[in-house]
Amino acid sequence: MSVDLSAMRKLFEFGALKAAIVAPAPMEDGAWMIMVERADGQRDPMTIARSSRIKGYKSLEAAAADARRVGFGEVRVQLA
Repeated sequence: MSVDLSAMRKLFEFGALKAAIVAPAPMEDGAWMIMVERADGQRDPMTIARSSRIKGYKSLEAAAADARRVGFGEVRVQLA
């Protein structure tokens, strides 16, 4: 399941998300993506609103800012 920012906010409020991971975006050199870890251990990518396309970020700061908008106070960075 992939979810957009609005849906992630709701899932976070309900306690269904436990961590945010910023990782290199697949097939996009120098881009980043946000993965959220659900309470059941599954990981889902953040998508563009009303789409199944993974949302890419040009910087770690931009990805962290969206994770903050969801409600996370910290993110883990995955390098590979």
